[in-house]
Amino acid sequence: MAFRLKVTKTNGREYAAIVENIYSKQRHGSSSRTVRTYGDLVKLRHKEPNIDEEIRKEVARLNADAEAANQAWVNRHLQSVDLVREKALKQVNYGIAFYRKIWESLKLHTWFDRAKRNSRGAIKYDLEQTVFLLAAMRILRPMSKSKTFSAKDELVFDFSNLTLDDIYNSLDVLADKKTTVIANLNKNLEEIYARVKTIAFYDVTTFYFESFDSDELRARGMSKENKTNEVQVVLGLLVDGEGIPIDYELFRGNTSEMNTIIEVVNNYKMKNRLQRVTVVADRGLNSHLNLKSLTNLNFDYIVAQSINRLTENIREKVFSDDNWDEVLVSSDNTETFKVKTLDQSSSSELDNKIIVTWSAKRQAHDLKVLNERFEKCRKLLEKGTGAVNASIKHGVRQFLKIKKGTKVEYSSNEELYKKRQKQAGYYALITSHKNTDAMQIYRDLRNLWHIEECFRVMKTNLDARPVYVWTPKKIRGHFLVCYLALVMERLAHYRIEQAGIELSGQKIIELLGQARMTILEQDKTKKTLYLKQGISADANKNNEYAETVDNLMRVVGIDPPAAIEDSIGLARKLKVSSNMKLVI
Repeated sequence: MAFRLKVTKTNGREYAAIVENIYSKQRHGSSSRTVRTYGDLVKLRHKEPNIDEEIRKEVARLNADAEAANQAWVNRHLQSVDLVREKALKQVNYGIAFYRKIWESLKLHTWFDRAKRNSRGAIKYDLEQTVFLLAAMRILRPMSKSKTFSAKDELVFDFSNLTLDDIYNSLDVLADKKTTVIANLNKNLEEIYARVKTIAFYDVTTFYFESFDSDELRARGMSKENKTNEVQVVLGLLVDGEGIPIDYELFRGNTSEMNTIIEVVNNYKMKNRLQRVTVVADRGLNSHLNLKSLTNLNFDYIVAQSINRLTENIREKVFSDDNWDEVLVSSDNTETFKVKTLDQSSSSELDNKIIVTWSAKRQAHDLKVLNERFEKCRKLLEKGTGAVNASIKHGVRQFLKIKKGTKVEYSSNEELYKKRQKQAGYYALITSHKNTDAMQIYRDLRNLWHIEECFRVMKTNLDARPVYVWTPKKIRGHFLVCYLALVMERLAHYRIEQAGIELSGQKIIELLGQARMTILEQDKTKKTLYLKQGISADANKNNEYAETVDNLMRVVGIDPPAAIEDSIGLARKLKVSSNMKLVI
């Protein structure tokens, strides 16, 4: 329980009351009851100038009394606990309950239960529990399928009925059900927040295997992680403006990223029966064929554009100091940002416009990177031809050229260096939205950071590669698990952000991964007790951690567990559903 001050504003007046947060059996969730009312604060302040401070003291006193009563309850129960054990006490993670609530908010528990029933006995294990375990652990402790199975007993929920075969068999089911799973997922996401479906962000990345064997999915290709020998798959991902995934597709590892976008975005448009969608993509997907295909399929587009690929005539207009639509300046009258629209198509066959921006911040960054690379180029030249030939770093070698009349002697490419100096700070894009404000178009393109963040989360937090399953079907199942985990993680981050809590995705996972309990058993009654653990011997650090975890739990509607709980109280607070049980 917790006491707090509640102030209600009505007709310009403020009315104060102290309320207590409680568990409501009727609502099966947290509720509140009024402990004391103070009435009109304005009138009270005239009579008692210190009333605000008095109310705060009363709230603090009530909370202190409640904490003391709770501690007394803890001490009383701990006296009857048998702490003499031949083996260590069991510890479990309860942070998984947070992701269970995210999972259930997406109604995935009901969908997978229904999928098992509809299999008419073909699926004999608990499919829903199996997939939830895989997806939740992919967030909390990403590891191989066999290690995930071994770690299932380290969680507050009971997964003891699952076998390792169930884990692997579920991947085959997921591979077959991908389209339906994502369709239902998107339907339920639209009920959680107001998803804008008419703009979608697309990009491509690669995931490698600890293998050199090719098949219908795995193949050597252009790796984004410089894994030139290992086989890989290509993944095209579509996300919305909030950074929450919409759909994805796997392609064979040697597929050019240019050849992926049309299939993914057109499938999305057809599935959702949309008349027109704006596709936002990076310049790696900007090809004449792609833009022509998007136009023919009734798409709009906003795509980053390489300045080098523009005609000389257009480049002159890009670098011209004339015709800027908007110029932002700092307090010292220094230009910081500029934007202009070139009323000229990037191609005679396309009806689009070119938008150019310049940023002082980007210019400083571009010049710093440029000068670092050029300096490395000079040092490489000083080491001789052998060192140059041994170097494979493209960022450095691009500033080298072979001297005229020789085959093996190199010199620095001063011309390219000066060209890049001139381009520093400039950024170009092309769009089919000819009548939309240039700044709005630029802001839409900048939202591509959401998809870059998704790829970062998949490759770091979710540890989606290297991949350790080998058959095409299990590979597809593995990536659907990763996709479900990504949706859960991004939705969790969105909801936490909406609640006004500022935490990175990595920090959220770290905190919930540390949320642990020790399981005790009373000597006399044989009741199971769950004791919350801290993370530090430092009381302030420990309290700060506990408060943050409690706040995260409240975001998803979980009443934070007390320092010690019995199985009934803990199940009630964690809102354990009928098909999930606490581990004992």
